[in-house]
Amino acid sequence: MHATGWSQGLDVTADGQGIVSHAGLVLLRALADRTGLTSGLSRALATPRLLVHDRGRVLADLAAAIAGGAEVISDFAVVRHQEQLLGPVASVPTAWRLLDEIASGGPRAQARITRAVNAARRSAWAGIGARHGAIPGIAIADRTLEGVTCIRLDATVVPAHSDKAGAEPNFKGYGHHPLLAYCDNTDEPLAAMMRRGSAGSNTTADHLQVLGDAIAALPPAFRRRLMVTADGAGASHGLITRLDQLASRPGHQLTYSVGWELGARERAAIRLVPAQAWQIAIDQRCEVRERRTAAACPDRSCGHARCWIEEAHVTELTGLLREGPHGDQLDGWPASMRVFARRERPHPGAQLTLFETGDGWRYTLWVSNVPAQLRGWRAQLAYIDATHRVHARVEDCIRTGKDCGIGRFPSHDFAMNSAWLAAALIAAALLSWLRLLALDGDLARAEPKTLRYRILHTAGKLVRGGRRRHLKIPATWPWAQAIATAWTRITALPHAP
Repeated sequence: MHATGWSQGLDVTADGQGIVSHAGLVLLRALADRTGLTSGLSRALATPRLLVHDRGRVLADLAAAIAGGAEVISDFAVVRHQEQLLGPVASVPTAWRLLDEIASGGPRAQARITRAVNAARRSAWAGIGARHGAIPGIAIADRTLEGVTCIRLDATVVPAHSDKAGAEPNFKGYGHHPLLAYCDNTDEPLAAMMRRGSAGSNTTADHLQVLGDAIAALPPAFRRRLMVTADGAGASHGLITRLDQLASRPGHQLTYSVGWELGARERAAIRLVPAQAWQIAIDQRCEVRERRTAAACPDRSCGHARCWIEEAHVTELTGLLREGPHGDQLDGWPASMRVFARRERPHPGAQLTLFETGDGWRYTLWVSNVPAQLRGWRAQLAYIDATHRVHARVEDCIRTGKDCGIGRFPSHDFAMNSAWLAAALIAAALLSWLRLLALDGDLARAEPKTLRYRILHTAGKLVRGGRRRHLKIPATWPWAQAIATAWTRITALPHAP
């Protein structure tokens, strides 16, 4: 009786008035308006037809719904049901028609939407700079690289559980294979390409297109000092050549770090590397990767060389490949391109090649154009390695992106799913801007699932008085003040043109 006593005398009725669920969505809606996103989308989707619901408003609301957890178009009803707070909101069929109109508009409609989002990004980044003094830097081990904008390219497989257009068998099952570009500074998507499931991971034309779109998505002031990274699956001669061309533009700087295949020439070069040329690698905390030996002394804080085994090393292979016994084996590749190798002890169950099985190390290679004459911490092999390894952060962006619309395409039509992808990118961008413009502490680093629980899905009570409406968040909710503060910060932003 004691354990269940909480429910005694409790009645649940369906006659509440002024109660608002998902009250935190007002933050995303207001943010879309203040940055000029809504008005920009309205101009991009303008039509001479007489419409009840402005299409820019509908797309901004759909993006907010996706940010709030909508996985299918019918989930848009969650926003529709907040009419007492948000005013007239389009219906689910209207949201379907919007996506169909974008799909029918083809690349031109997508380009207009992209321009509207990029214009809003300029306003959002201006606000971020005003609040924090600058756009966040790039975290590399224990250092932060300031003043450089980092673009990370990666493809991902989105499973399909029905026969959708463009869904095809691939190396991870069955589905689509979009290619995406994220900004590492702000964790927001910059560009994407919807692709068939059989699209290649290293398709040069696709990477060049997404790279160009990602650079164009950046505010102009942030395009002059760039870093571009990609894993080995995205590496191609065409991509590296294009990156080299971009790096050689007067008045511009571009450093790239791209995965590289471990082939016969690289294996031969690795065999020639003297033992002293392998330098110790560091982890994300700038600590040496090492482990205790089986015969180590009891003192775990000792400094005995015999008690510790270094687990990862890094070296450069450029000299051996350019000037080794077999001549210049990198002929045809950019002269500024340098080749690096990392070796590490494999984790249990790792799949090794015959070459790796021979010496017990697992090898990872990458190429970069970091200048050989560079000085300071960025020139050290350990930090060159760390700079490439943090490319893995894009995997987190994609993972959270799949929790924000990219993980499920709702239509059987390929063009409709491309339109949904555009809305999902807007949703992820809004969440990024919300964190950087309006939130603090853990919330400023929170993933979408956490933001939904703590902020977006919060309930509130709508009260009218003094010719104003007051959205009251329960005082007992731990993040009530954070929501109120975020609203104050967003509404204080200048209206974008």
